Amino acid sequence: MDICCSLKYLSVAGLPALKRSMKDNPFYPDLLERLPTPPRKIALLRPSRIGDFLCAVPAIRALRARLPGAQIHMITVPLLQEVAARLPCLDRVWPFPGFPGLAEQLFDARSAVDFLQQAQQEDFDLAIQMQGTGVYSNPFTLLLGARATAGFIRPGDSPGLLDAALPYPHHVHEIHCVLSLMNFLGAPSAGEELEFPLTQTELDEAGRLLAAWPRPWMGLHPSARDQKRRWPLERFASLAAELQSRLGGTIVLLGDTEALPGNHLIIQRLNAPCLDLTGKLSLTMLGALIAQISVLVTNDSGPAHIAYALRARVVTIFGSSSSPQTNGPLQSGPFRLLTPDSTEEAASSLSGQAAPLDIQRISVAHVASAVDNLLEQTARHSHAHRTSKFPG
Repeated sequence: MDICCSLKYLSVAGLPALKRSMKDNPFYPDLLERLPTPPRKIALLRPSRIGDFLCAVPAIRALRARLPGAQIHMITVPLLQEVAARLPCLDRVWPFPGFPGLAEQLFDARSAVDFLQQAQQEDFDLAIQMQGTGVYSNPFTLLLGARATAGFIRPGDSPGLLDAALPYPHHVHEIHCVLSLMNFLGAPSAGEELEFPLTQTELDEAGRLLAAWPRPWMGLHPSARDQKRRWPLERFASLAAELQSRLGGTIVLLGDTEALPGNHLIIQRLNAPCLDLTGKLSLTMLGALIAQISVLVTNDSGPAHIAYALRARVVTIFGSSSSPQTNGPLQSGPFRLLTPDSTEEAASSLSGQAAPLDIQRISVAHVASAVDNLLEQTARHSHAHRTSKFPG
């Protein structure tokens, strides 16, 4: 990182930071070069939701490329353990025990203390906090007892006890956000692609689940943790009926157990049987289904990022609290990204004023048209591929 970037980080800390030597200043870049010896055992903290975790994979891969001989341990929520354990850039995965302000639904005081004691016995050389601005996550990361600790902080905050601190970069793509931390520490990018490893057994099982149902297999995932990212459930129900009326085929309902009541409403609105897999799939089997179905329609949520990683066909509906610029795919693929301002309704406005960017402005017709377009493009591509393979 050049001296201009270095001065940028120093300026955030203010004049007191300038009194420290450059080597010891937490805002100075390239911690990996400044450590007395290369770290042999590293702990990473990323107890996030599915999409945010997948967006951190390029950053983990960058660290692995920079330190190929190090043991890299990931601390993440139990839901993501199996996926994380398959990543070639990780050596071990720890189930996050919860902590005040972080995945509090998992928190048990005794379990958290036991976890931290075990982590301290690992004798980590370096712990890296990759989870937000650090208000709650930096105290937890420091409690791991590593020889050096690095992570994000809120812009303008003191680095506290961190050995390396990067002000959190708001309003950038999540992949670039986490990569910026690794670049700051001295691990340049090794690619921005996502990864979601699947086994052939899982793909075969997904194929068996779908085989008895007529094509096209149209997956719907109406859930999202953030209320502002949820397209109205009634519109998902209308979309399901519209797609089945236009295309025939099978509606495949996806989601965890919390989605059961909403997906039941969709079933009631359909005039034909559907394949309801709500609450019946592991996370990796969900990925295998997404890889096999004809198209997925989802809010901006974890399954959308799984589809981006697998380059599976997906129509993603964005609300006002997220955008393709911060949460969409960075690579091209069979993706259709719908935002409130991409519809004719949102483009028009009263009295010449901009219309509010609300997810409800995205109509059923607009989403159905995106599905049609994606399936037609896929069909044309398949036909062209067959024609070129068997000319004449």
